[in-house]
Amino acid sequence: MSKYLETAAKINTKDQQPLANKHIIALINYLALVPLVYFIPQWVNPFLPDNKFLKVCVDVVIIVPIIAYVVMPISLKKLSSP
Repeated sequence: MSKYLETAAKINTKDQQPLANKHIIALINYLALVPLVYFIPQWVNPFLPDNKFLKVCVDVVIIVPIIAYVVMPISLKKLSSP
């Protein structure tokens, strides 16, 4: 059983790309979030009802996918390429 685990670990580590520095990723997240958190509520909230919880939920629903599906994949790809 241990030979199987050793082989699986070797295969797994060969397939993985080197990870980017977590501090650089945090900085990229911060730099991407600041303008999104500043501008998106200004643009979206005038079209929403006067319910603060709803406004925050809609803002988060817009901001999180931008970070998760646009900013992070692009930055991780740029950081992991040689």
